[in-house]
Amino acid sequence: RILAFILEKDETVVASIENTLQSRPYSVTVLSKKEAALNLLQERVFQLAIVGNTEDSASVFGIMREIVAASPMTSMILVTDLSEEEVDEKAEGYGILGHIGRAVPSGDLVQLLDSLEEILGSF
Repeated sequence: RILAFILEKDETVVASIENTLQSRPYSVTVLSKKEAALNLLQERVFQLAIVGNTEDSASVFGIMREIVAASPMTSMILVTDLSEEEVDEKAEGYGILGHIGRAVPSGDLVQLLDSLEEILGSF
């Protein structure tokens, strides 16, 4: 199973992402606070982090930087309604897998998961 966590405070967004992940080979942990996610990364290695809005209102890009520093091998999908250009500009150099909108179009998420599974399957 692929270990993944969802860091998001909106239960509707979480449920949509979680449903997609659970139909695939993922073991999912749901968190709503940045510190909880960073502590979890000290305990074990996750292959995937899906990061959106948190209860502590931290910037998704700030969280991204902290997760990359704590666990450089964890692939990341950002949940944001920013334009592709804004995400590319702010996430450049951090090697994220991609981003999805807050409405979580499952097609976008499925495409990113397919890419991740292909990458992990090549090891």
